[in-house]
Amino acid sequence: SKLRAITLMERYFGIRYIKSSVYRALPALAKRKTDVEQIAIAWAKDGLSSDLSLVLYDVTTLYFETFAADDLRVPGFSKDNKSQQPQIVVGLLVTREGFPLGYEVFKGNTFEGNTMLPVLETFAQSHGVSMPTVVADAAMISRENVQKLTERGFSYIVGARLANCSPARITTIAGVLNKQEGANMRIATEEGDLICAFSAKRYRKDKAEMERQIVKAEGLIAKAEPGRRAKFVKKTEGDTYVLDEALRKKAESLLGIKGYYTNIPVERMDNDTIIARYHDLWHVEATFRMSKSDLATLPIFHLTKDAVRAHLLIC
Repeated sequence: SKLRAITLMERYFGIRYIKSSVYRALPALAKRKTDVEQIAIAWAKDGLSSDLSLVLYDVTTLYFETFAADDLRVPGFSKDNKSQQPQIVVGLLVTREGFPLGYEVFKGNTFEGNTMLPVLETFAQSHGVSMPTVVADAAMISRENVQKLTERGFSYIVGARLANCSPARITTIAGVLNKQEGANMRIATEEGDLICAFSAKRYRKDKAEMERQIVKAEGLIAKAEPGRRAKFVKKTEGDTYVLDEALRKKAESLLGIKGYYTNIPVERMDNDTIIARYHDLWHVEATFRMSKSDLATLPIFHLTKDAVRAHLLIC
């Protein structure tokens, strides 16, 4: 509540505002986004000694306490399990420590892979920041994104969906790593260098999840049901359901293996450092959790675009 915030500022800090003017001020506040980001960037540089050469990027969704949609508030894939309610998509840039630097707001049905480049370009142009290295998860990678990032001078470290690789490449990766704890490798691909690493801890987790999915698939096959989004179930030409052995074999080959794409040459950053920088992404997730819980960003009750943007800027 903006009015509650006014009450608390006066109580704890002696800063007084006229309550009736709060909502009238929101359109003017929404226009101060660049100014606020400049203050955040200055603090990151001076207070946190960050050179902003590497930033972390992720996306979240924020839903509204209404079912009425417009050209900004649109139902889409919800990270808050609120698929029936309109939402917006927010792309956030933070430092390696999770300190927010900049953000952009998108329509609620925007594919998150289409958000990263606009946020990076706006951030770099608005604040005179040299083209940084961006770290993001696998949802952000596509050949088009890779090409555009490279053309514009950005470096990237993004997660890889190894299941989309060819069977030959998967066989090569599994053979080189050979289930050796901490082993990693790098190969050139059209998406950039693909770095793969094996972890025994991840192996145990992946194996338990695969076995759970296979048990579920076998139960569905016994009932002659396809299941909803059931993995390892394949329909035959005779309209019967069987276990997808090819998919099972692929999954077994990838147990314990995580992949990362980058255009940073090994001479500039070795494999272990690339992997460590990717693992810093948990800081963005922590920032989103803080925003949604401690700062009570959700749900959003505002209706006008200016009020929505001001709400996000305040949070």
